[in-house]
Amino acid sequence: MEIPHEPTTSQGGPRLESLPGLIWRRLRRHRLALVSVFILAVLIIISFGVPLFVSEDDANRLNLRAKLEPPSLAHPFGTDDIGRDILLRTIFGGRVSLRIGLLAALLSMAIGVSIGALAGYRGGWLDNVLMRFTDALLSIPTLFILIVLAQVFGRSITIVTIVIGALSWMPVCRIVRANVLSLKEREFAMAARALGSRDSRILSRHIVPNTIAPVVVAATLGVGRAIIIEASLSFLGLGVQPPIATWGSMLNRAQGFLVTAPWVAFFPGILILVTVLCVNFIGDGLRDALDPYAQN
Repeated sequence: MEIPHEPTTSQGGPRLESLPGLIWRRLRRHRLALVSVFILAVLIIISFGVPLFVSEDDANRLNLRAKLEPPSLAHPFGTDDIGRDILLRTIFGGRVSLRIGLLAALLSMAIGVSIGALAGYRGGWLDNVLMRFTDALLSIPTLFILIVLAQVFGRSITIVTIVIGALSWMPVCRIVRANVLSLKEREFAMAARALGSRDSRILSRHIVPNTIAPVVVAATLGVGRAIIIEASLSFLGLGVQPPIATWGSMLNRAQGFLVTAPWVAFFPGILILVTVLCVNFIGDGLRDALDPYAQN
């Protein structure tokens, strides 16, 4: 009968696995997450790579003689109601939608981590004020605020990104605060305080790095949420304005052709669906890989 043993090094001791290696080994078990990483990487490469070789004017070029043509070799995704190539427009639209999703998620993560860490570590009246403010924002429909702010500040890519990011930090804030409340009473934080470390150093060097795992998962899921919010705004005509293409604005323009020319709405719609699903599957895989209680 063989006795299982731990992997050993050449010196005979147990082999220690690095944290990135452990996370990657766990993530490889999540097949949907790996497939999603590949699909999302392809979408990002195409969306940001093709515009380096093709002008945006080509995507916006009108050809009224070729309007509402079905998919063909000349136009693999067909053309829209004014003869523009849908394949090129989905590529350029993907560049805008993915950029807004990624940057808005990073902005929301930065705001949420800052406010959540401050509220959880300081406690007292500051915690009450910050968390009541967070609860107040959570109680107001986000889309309604976005519509109002988009009307007030404008509808450029930068403004839409900032508005979405500035109104999506609340879930991250609550996650970070809950973790900080637990971590600040742990032995390593108490030891750092006993050694005379400043609060800012304790937060930045000891406590906040230990909240990264749930924050990464929340931020990953936030990318999909930001893409959906941008698509919703553009579908309502309140997002990034033409002639700049986004997947949501393409769906908005396709409303009148759902029966006569369904390909006009199908391709941008399916790309939104695939992108958000991939982001969610990646988030699920990261959640399992970063779980400290998961089995190796």
